[in-house]
Amino acid sequence: MFTPNYRLSQIVYTLGFLFLFSINTKAESLNEVVILNSYHHGFKWTNDINDAISEEFKSDNSTRLFYEFMDSKRFNSEDYFQNLKSIYLLKYANHNVDGIICSDNRAFDFFLEFGKEIWGDIPAVFCGVNNIDQQLHLLNTSKHSVVYEKIDIKGTLKLILELQSNLEEIIVISDETLSGNIFLNQFIDGYEELDQDISYRIINNTNPTILRNTLLNIPKENRAIYLLSLYTNRNNIPNEMLNESHYFFKDVEIPIYSNWDFLMPNLIVGGKILKAKDQGFISAQLMKDHLIGKKTTTHNWPDCHTIIDKSVLESFKLNTNNINSDYQLINEQTSLLKKYRKELTIILVILIIFIFIILLLVTDIIKRKEIEIDFIESEKRLELAINGANEGLWDINLPSKTIYTSDQLAQLLGYNTSSELGLNTSNWQKFILFQDIEQVKEAYNLHKNGKTEVFQCEIRLINENGSSSWFSVHGKITERENGSPTRVTGIILDINTQKAFEKELKNAKEKAEESDRLKSSFLANMSHEIRTPMNAILGFTDLLIYSDLTPSEKHDYLNLIKRSGENLLTLINDIIDISKIESGELKINEEQININQLINEVVNVGISLCNTLNKNIDIKLKTSLNQDNYNITTDPLRLYQILINLVSNAVKFTAEGFIEINYEIFDNSILYISVKDTGPGISEENKKIIFDRFRQVDESTIKKHGGTGLGLSITQSLVSLINGTIEVISSPKKGAEFIINIPIKLNKLEESV
Repeated sequence: MFTPNYRLSQIVYTLGFLFLFSINTKAESLNEVVILNSYHHGFKWTNDINDAISEEFKSDNSTRLFYEFMDSKRFNSEDYFQNLKSIYLLKYANHNVDGIICSDNRAFDFFLEFGKEIWGDIPAVFCGVNNIDQQLHLLNTSKHSVVYEKIDIKGTLKLILELQSNLEEIIVISDETLSGNIFLNQFIDGYEELDQDISYRIINNTNPTILRNTLLNIPKENRAIYLLSLYTNRNNIPNEMLNESHYFFKDVEIPIYSNWDFLMPNLIVGGKILKAKDQGFISAQLMKDHLIGKKTTTHNWPDCHTIIDKSVLESFKLNTNNINSDYQLINEQTSLLKKYRKELTIILVILIIFIFIILLLVTDIIKRKEIEIDFIESEKRLELAINGANEGLWDINLPSKTIYTSDQLAQLLGYNTSSELGLNTSNWQKFILFQDIEQVKEAYNLHKNGKTEVFQCEIRLINENGSSSWFSVHGKITERENGSPTRVTGIILDINTQKAFEKELKNAKEKAEESDRLKSSFLANMSHEIRTPMNAILGFTDLLIYSDLTPSEKHDYLNLIKRSGENLLTLINDIIDISKIESGELKINEEQININQLINEVVNVGISLCNTLNKNIDIKLKTSLNQDNYNITTDPLRLYQILINLVSNAVKFTAEGFIEINYEIFDNSILYISVKDTGPGISEENKKIIFDRFRQVDESTIKKHGGTGLGLSITQSLVSLINGTIEVISSPKKGAEFIINIPIKLNKLEESV
């Protein structure tokens, strides 16, 4: 037969289980999707794909998106991708990723190689990919979908012939990238299928000077340029196709056609255009289907759109009369520049003649000036690049035993100029932390002996103020004589922030591990705290039921059962309060109360607690407020809970002496309360943890006094909820004083009342 207490406990356990289940269900319903981009943020094609994906998921509140940029156009070494793998393993260690969208071929390759290890066996959509036939066997058709980047070469060639019926030659522009070679092969296949008696010429040279000169020397009559791909390292910087196109074709008077939407408007006449946003929308829709378990198609080809730029079309005096298919016209407005093009051309020719005459008169002066300006601009660009990257330049001449350093390098170390730094081959060791000198020597010797391509290491350099900072040193032997190095050039990069971040990661990891240990300890302690009163309740209940007891013994046992029930209720209340605080469901309800009456109730509870624990402690009350005529507006329940926690804590840890409660009202708006005891006190180190959840000063505290380690944490959270502050003043063997300041509204009653 079940007792009422048993039924009540069953109800409590059931409600708790349903509450936890509802929280877990809510958390588990959120899907996490990674968008892994091959290129860097700001790349037009990548941005359009990401914008489309974001737009498709905009109304989906059940999915969270994570955007990653591999920047593979600038960094594509194996070590770099290994480091990316390590970063992603750390970053997503605590995430249950439900799906991934890979943009372009490099992200596709990276996922096939490392995806399962980083994110697990999850659904994947690959967009913007081409020439992956040899890898199709690696795909799982039930989990993987491909959105191909298939350009319509044949359709674009037909459009060129329809717009330029007298065409004699097509100039095909591509580059030496993987995509460029793929598109070039696709062009050759499409051209052969078209079977037209039109010749074509391929320009596949990414040298900026040669390419530009070649384009300027092409005859413009009856010619068309087909732009497949154009990525160069002009100025030693990887440049996007859009920027390069404007640079190389700005003086070329030949109609240009292509298949990429980001080249419109005002550059190409048109073509069978492939839109990045179509790739993004289709990829997002496929991922949505994967997330709900809906069957998807493995191979997907976005539509190509026939789009013509009317402004560019008219600039080459072309028309659309011979086009036999549907098309879309854009950029139809005519600018003033094009409207008066003939007149402006005449004016421009006259100006050019005058300028040419002037140039002939001052040729020598201008040439010198140009050389001087180019040199200054080159220096400025280099300085801006180095300053922007927070780098310093160094150059060692070994025969002359001199070291050139840039002012930026000196400033990184706290000096104003390189001359103030005064670095040379005889004193370089004093600028490096002693522990790192051998590392520098070892790295240099490895490079000198040909075991490494570059000289690089991470060391601590000594700043002007004597402190040390982390720097990454990169260099290379640039000149040798008879096999011996004569010149070493390189840079230093400030990585102090990176090292600090690594340290923060380590600290966060240690803190998480400590939190896990504390929670385990808390659960073990909680189990003990629950079993102790439950055992007392059940044990003394059995004695009351089955034993022949005197009325006095029954009274004592009932009191013990009551006390154990109260302890269990207090424990349950603490757990409920901490759950409400963590979920943000604990609400503040302000009302008017008499502060003197509330404090007196707390004092009475403290006296009762001392009597119960048989402690000879004097509880003192100190205030300057008149009795019975101070009403304030605050949350009485939470204020009472705060004071009870502080007073019961003081009683628990005070063996003898006194507990003093002092309270005042300052400026009619601040309630000041302090609870002072003569207990063992708290060290400076332990002050940092007493307000942490599940923490007590040491394990012996739990064994001696009991408790869960939640009391002061709940107290601090309650004080914060009512916009107050709490602090502790204490030192070992000198007791402790907890002080709280709480904003209130004072409603002082008249003396007559």
